[in-house]
Formats: sequence, structure tokens, C-alpha cells
Amino acid sequence: MDRPQPGTGVAPARPAASRAAALAALDDLQDAAADLGMDEATGLVDAVVDDLGHLLVDLAEGSSAPTPRPRVVGAIGGPARPVDHASCRVAAAALGRVSAVLAAGAPVWAPPAGVVAEKLADLLIQVADTPRGGQLSPSARGLVVRRVNALSRRLRSLG
Repeated sequence: MDRPQPGTGVAPARPAASRAAALAALDDLQDAAADLGMDEATGLVDAVVDDLGHLLVDLAEGSSAPTPRPRVVGAIGGPARPVDHASCRVAAAALGRVSAVLAAGAPVWAPPAGVVAEKLADLLIQVADTPRGGQLSPSARGLVVRRVNALSRRLRSLG
């Protein structure tokens, strides 16, 4: 917890995430691809992960504002298939590490982006907890798509 410096009443600035840490997190994130068992949700997760990757590059470059990113729309349709539990857990672990790097970032947009990464990691863990060999139920699929869309909107609102 940041405490005010004696006599000033002002909390010290948080140390910025290092360029090396941001680029290492980016490299880690690029190896993670969650398969949620449905094309629409998997495409939306890939788009959020791609946006987080762009934000890590911005953080590494010391950008005061995120660079504009193209809007990506996930695939629609396709038959449901079993959730790939391992890929969801690997992606969630990578997102957890990305969250920590973004949370330590100095620009005002970095910590909220870290929260998005953390919430996406939590969602992927929930999806991975689907019984082995199982598919998400139709109601769970709808919930996952809505939550990922909400996370995407939060990232877009950062700039």
C-alpha cells in the first residue's frame, strides 16, 4: 500500500513496469490461445488478448495513451465442441502474469487494463472447470460471450 511521504501528505509514485517485464509478458501472452469450445467466444477472447498485447507494447514504449487498435469481431456460428481445459488454464495463467505487469504500469490506463486481464483469467478458469469432455451449456455460452464483450468494451474505453 502506498503511504504518504512524511510531511508531504502525498503518496510516492508507483514504480513503472520495466520494458523487459512488459515484453516478457507479451511473449508469454502470445503463446496462450484458449479454446472455449465455441467459435464466437474463442474469437472474442482472442480479440481481447490481442488488445492486451497491444497495450503491453504501449506500456513497453512508455506511451502516455494507448495507440488506436482495429476493432476485431469474433467468429459467429459453428458447432459447439468440448472445452479445451488445458488451453484455458494456460491462457489464464499467462493473463494473470500480464495482469500483474499492467497493474504495476505507470500510465493511468495500465492498471484498469490489468483488471481486465485478471477478470478474463478468472473467466477462463471458470470455463476450464467445465466437466472434462464437456461443452458449455447454451446459457453458459451466452454468459461467457456477454462477459467477454463487456471486457472488450472496458478495454476500448481506455483509449
